[in-house]
Amino acid sequence: MQVKRSSSGVRAAPSLSHAKAAAALGLLTALGACATNGTTGQVATPATPPPPTGTTVVTREGVTPPFMAGRPIVRIGLLLPFSLRPQDASALYSAAELALFDHGDQNTLLIPRDAGADQASAAAAADALLHDGADIIIGPVLREGVQGAGQEAHQQNVPLIGFSSDRMVAGPGIYLLSFQLEDEVSRLVSYAASHNIHSIALLAPSNDYGRRVQTALQAQAQQRGVTLAAAELYTRTDAEAAAAAQRLAAELHTTPAQAILVAESGSELRAIGPALVQGGIDLHQVRLLGTSPWADGDAQREPTLAGGWYVSPDPSARTDFESRYQAIFSKAPTRLSSLAYDAVALAAALSHDRGAQGFAPAQLENPEGFLGSDGIFRFNADGTIERGLAIMEVRAGGPVAIDPAPRRFGRPGS
Repeated sequence: MQVKRSSSGVRAAPSLSHAKAAAALGLLTALGACATNGTTGQVATPATPPPPTGTTVVTREGVTPPFMAGRPIVRIGLLLPFSLRPQDASALYSAAELALFDHGDQNTLLIPRDAGADQASAAAAADALLHDGADIIIGPVLREGVQGAGQEAHQQNVPLIGFSSDRMVAGPGIYLLSFQLEDEVSRLVSYAASHNIHSIALLAPSNDYGRRVQTALQAQAQQRGVTLAAAELYTRTDAEAAAAAQRLAAELHTTPAQAILVAESGSELRAIGPALVQGGIDLHQVRLLGTSPWADGDAQREPTLAGGWYVSPDPSARTDFESRYQAIFSKAPTRLSSLAYDAVALAAALSHDRGAQGFAPAQLENPEGFLGSDGIFRFNADGTIERGLAIMEVRAGGPVAIDPAPRRFGRPGS
């Protein structure tokens, strides 16, 4: 069974059996995150898709490929950074195609466009998708893109699911399917406080990410009776990260802390552990804490980080998605690929029985939430996302969930 592709770059889903469609509507309310067992179809690795032109026909309802004429089409617009970040866009697009194959039906149409590099270009691309008849828009990735596209979509009362991690660009009808840094810090500090850690120091880059971690940590520390013992922000290089770690170690000899939150990844993260040890920090006595970038694997490659705790989306849920993606595309997905998969799978599931009416706020904001490739999530009325997050510990044999992600949500706000 092949995914059909018109010469315009739009994609239509193959027909699904009743059983497979039901599986797509699975646990909680809408979303089975991984492929249905026994699927044997193949999806070709896509090239960067062109805008819808050529053989497609624009009607009053929107773009209609000839082979879909006369069908009650649900059009899913997809805004990705094809020109700005082509590798990231390609991985996201592959995941979107996979979701379309796994969960779409013969009436589902995916319409990709380049989000461009700024707010204005994203707004123009969203306007074009609305002209194409998009019933929902998925993307963009960057905050400026979500701002621009979100304004256009909101004016036409079309929901948008963006991938920015900056909750400031969310709003009614503008949802963020992303990993929210503030929620990660809240989960981590709450868990640490429940295990008698009441003083935390911070190491973070002096960029927007690091400053947001610092702000979130200050807020959570105050809320949970935790002291922020010291903080060092640095220019993001291996040498600067190591130097900042040694400065922090010197500070902590005077003002001790029970834990150090290291908001870092990559080679900079691997440089920090040895620098703390060289600075005299006993990592058997001081717990290292990490944000979700630790899940990328760098923490496992640095022995000094063993025993560290970090926050992560549900790793048990992600395993199935990664296996499915690897089997189809012969390469591992990127960290953000699952966002595109979940967004398209969710759109396909919600529209399966009700068409575009399935994208009403009451459906998208269902308080029971959805099961995705990174565990459970739900959208709030203000467009922000809540996720079920796990606490992982770095161990020699591989990371272990010492406080697994929840499987169901409580009441909103509880």
